[in-house]
Amino acid sequence: MLILTAEGPSAGEKASWEIPAESVAMLGRHQKCECCITWDSSISRSHAEIRVIDSAINIRCLPGSGHPVWRDGQSYFEVQLNAGDSCRIGRTWFNVTSSSSPLPVVDIISQSETAEHTTSMLMSPADIRLAVVSENATSLWKTTTEKQLAESALQILHQVLNFAELLVVLSCEDLESARRPKIIHWHKKVSGARESVSRELIAQAMRGGETAVQVESDALGGAVKSGRWSFCVPIKSDSAIPWCIYVGGKFGDFEDYGPFLTPQKLASDAGVTQLVAHLTGAVRSVRVLETRFEGVSQFFSPRLLETVANQTSDNADLAPQETDIVAIYCDLRGFSRMVSTGIDDLQALLNRISSALGVMTRSIIEQDGVIADFQGDSALGFWGWPVALTDGPIPACRAALQIGRIFRMAAAARDVELSGCQVGIGIASGRAIAGRIGTRDHAKIGVFGPVVNVASRLEGLTKQIGASILIDEETAMAVQSALGPEEGRCRPMGNIQPAGFDKPINVWELLGPENESSISNADVENFIDALAAFQNGHWDKARKFLSLLPVDDRARDFLLLQIAANGYQPPHDWSGTISMTAK
Repeated sequence: MLILTAEGPSAGEKASWEIPAESVAMLGRHQKCECCITWDSSISRSHAEIRVIDSAINIRCLPGSGHPVWRDGQSYFEVQLNAGDSCRIGRTWFNVTSSSSPLPVVDIISQSETAEHTTSMLMSPADIRLAVVSENATSLWKTTTEKQLAESALQILHQVLNFAELLVVLSCEDLESARRPKIIHWHKKVSGARESVSRELIAQAMRGGETAVQVESDALGGAVKSGRWSFCVPIKSDSAIPWCIYVGGKFGDFEDYGPFLTPQKLASDAGVTQLVAHLTGAVRSVRVLETRFEGVSQFFSPRLLETVANQTSDNADLAPQETDIVAIYCDLRGFSRMVSTGIDDLQALLNRISSALGVMTRSIIEQDGVIADFQGDSALGFWGWPVALTDGPIPACRAALQIGRIFRMAAAARDVELSGCQVGIGIASGRAIAGRIGTRDHAKIGVFGPVVNVASRLEGLTKQIGASILIDEETAMAVQSALGPEEGRCRPMGNIQPAGFDKPINVWELLGPENESSISNADVENFIDALAAFQNGHWDKARKFLSLLPVDDRARDFLLLQIAANGYQPPHDWSGTISMTAK
């Protein structure tokens, strides 16, 4: 049996799992993953598949995983670890060991095996009821549908309300109209008998928000022998459709529910029903939050989700506001070609595009960015709202470099949805309006301003220049001062005026570290010299510097093309600015 052990940098961050020979386990931060890592935010919710292949543990990163597997100083999309081997994902180390016996467990016994006697525990009826509810409370959380939740709540009450003949969970969507409450689930002690519930009692309980009791009485106000009694308990939660629990029974000659029972004597039954209603309401409220933030989590990082969750109830802080932002625009290259070649298998095409967009969005979110929009095969993200910029454009640059890294890893792998895909990215910094944008009926989290258009145009220029990531001057200055060369580098591309723009943009290229790029630091210096000569009109000198660059440097080809298009001589009105005639 092979055992995979994960260990984080802090005390207590450790977990181990047995990896069966014929099964696939999921590694990630999501609680449903068999190998769940809760302490490392660099690990995606569903990060990698774990399986045993040829007596070794195989770790295969899923398309869209934020970080690769590092082993012996190299990054991999897929690794195979024998017993004694180790690797790292993010801040977590993984080690593989073998064991011929199962992992140790802790045995819990009720008493010492040498004890000659046991101690009896006497419990009051109230204590017994609470114990039964406590023992069965977990069944409420294990339900997956509203119907199952109502059924589980009534199963608990059936065990503790011995004299109740009718148990019903109802939804009361609109008490003001003539609409009848809807029965979610019911339970009757005696089959065949037709039972009824009082709409007036339900309305009284739901409008007042408190338990309402009804007892069938005579003209003097006394309880009628063999008459009916009932009470209704609201289930308070954050759900849009309120629920209640309706309980009914009949008086008898027995002591507990004798003919002269008063509403006050039903307090015990009502009290335990209120407890179950409270637990049921808590489950519904949690599921409302899960549903609400399941969608939001696709657009916000956990840190930003916490900020949004702490906003005021009227969402005042989500209102559009002008602020400094950094915008990132990512576009999948070759989309039209993919559509034309994949027309016979549209589902596979959709899966490829979804995987590509997943890489973009996860990388942005992991750097605490916000996803603002999708347009077919492209994604728009930004930083600066709802949390103000603290590190400038650096998180955006890290996200862009990570996206490029993952696409390059996928290009080198086989039989993956991202294989053959490429991406172009534009990043720009500036003022914009960000927040909840739209109408009263249709609104979304978005960003609006010239900086967004600049980021989009920079992405468009990546196709013409042949670069993967282009950034504006403000972003480049931050990279040069705050981003270490082991993370990324940048080099100027010159003043370029995109088609339709009134002013040129000082464009820069963002490159990965030297050990991940075909462009060396020396190549960067030669390109800077070539660009300076090009801008000053010394085109022969520029060509000499460009000849020193690698043949696969597409930015080199871009400058050579500009020189050749003008007959190898700068125009008489040359200002050093390259004007683009097409988008």
